Amino acid sequence: MNHDDLKECYEVFLATKAEEYFITFLHSVRAFIAGLAAFRIYRETRDSLWMSLGTEHMREMRAWAERGSSWNFQHKLQLMEAEYYYCNGNFEQAEQSYTKAIASATSHKYINDEALACELAGRFFLERDHVASSLEYWRLAHEKYFDWGAVGKANQLLNFINAKFAVSCKQNVGHNQRLWQSTGTER
Repeated sequence: MNHDDLKECYEVFLATKAEEYFITFLHSVRAFIAGLAAFRIYRETRDSLWMSLGTEHMREMRAWAERGSSWNFQHKLQLMEAEYYYCNGNFEQAEQSYTKAIASATSHKYINDEALACELAGRFFLERDHVASSLEYWRLAHEKYFDWGAVGKANQLLNFINAKFAVSCKQNVGHNQRLWQSTGTER
């Protein structure tokens, strides 16, 4: 970006009210959550209304990723795309998009979205009976939620993991270390 481009961005920035930035942020969060929810509801109901709603929210996120900040929105878009592909039975593309979303969230330091992407990837693999892959993503989601400070969510996942996979997780909270031990009876 040359200095003329920077000047133009500076002028646009100063002309934009702080409230508009806040509104944009709220709209992006709304589109992200609503889109993911719509795709999940579509998978469970097969009601095309939900696919349409999810697709529309994904278009909004794509616009923010392409014209706004790929740093802030690319991983969100990739996660929405993963859910979209999953809904359409394009499992290979879904798997690639989950992987990209996790990598992008990791590189941009969005640990909360990294945790969510791991959780959704875990569900994707579990629903497709890929138990080992599912367990690894659930474990990573638990770790990321814990590291982010969402201890309640981390404990919820830990209880799910223990119940679903018959796995125990011992946490040394003081040292933030985890020791996973399988009981050998995955369900």
